[in-house]
Amino acid sequence: MISVIIPVLNEKKNIYKISKSLKKVKIINEVIFVDDNSSDGTFEEIKKLIEKKNIHKIIFKGIKRKSNKPDLSQSVLIGVKDASEKNIIVMDCDLQHDAEFIPSMWNKYIHGNFDLVVGSRFVSDKYIGNLGLLRSFISNLMVSFINVFFKKKTSDPLSGFFLCKKQLFIKYQKNFFATGYKILFDILYNSKKNLKVYDYKITFKKRDYGKSKFRLKIVLLFIRQLIFTKFKI
Repeated sequence: MISVIIPVLNEKKNIYKISKSLKKVKIINEVIFVDDNSSDGTFEEIKKLIEKKNIHKIIFKGIKRKSNKPDLSQSVLIGVKDASEKNIIVMDCDLQHDAEFIPSMWNKYIHGNFDLVVGSRFVSDKYIGNLGLLRSFISNLMVSFINVFFKKKTSDPLSGFFLCKKQLFIKYQKNFFATGYKILFDILYNSKKNLKVYDYKITFKKRDYGKSKFRLKIVLLFIRQLIFTKFKI
């Protein structure tokens, strides 16, 4: 069974929709929303969801991260530590990651004995329409850089949708940069050596509500993460 970790920041309108889609996935035991100090009432919406526990087949939890500085990696790590299951799915709340892919990712993970299954946007495509031309260009530029300087482990090391064991976080967290928005990169390059990784092709859906968190400062922070990982400083 799986614990799903969903870092959230100002995603009030998406809480109900994503919870509804996750309820349909039988292998999920719990869903943990980690709110990064939202200002739009997101956490209140999560609490409403939790209060309806008598009608849920899975457990919903909400954690409010007390910090004025948003940090997806820290939110994910907080959620992972609270998870009751040994297997973890990390996904975004903006509905661009489709819960329908989870059973197939799980089957590959279990039957292929993989350490990590990545929901990849770039298995066969370099440009993803729902990602946008500029973000596709920047993402592919970063992926190419990573493949040259860090060795290719997946077609999408920047993905926010992946499945792995909880122990992969707990055992190796001390080696992580653990700051910013690319926690998968930490797992790929700062955890277990010789990870067995499978790329599962996903369709990256269009965001209906809320705004993308993509900013120049996120790119600059990731550059710091690259430097940390390359030189361990």
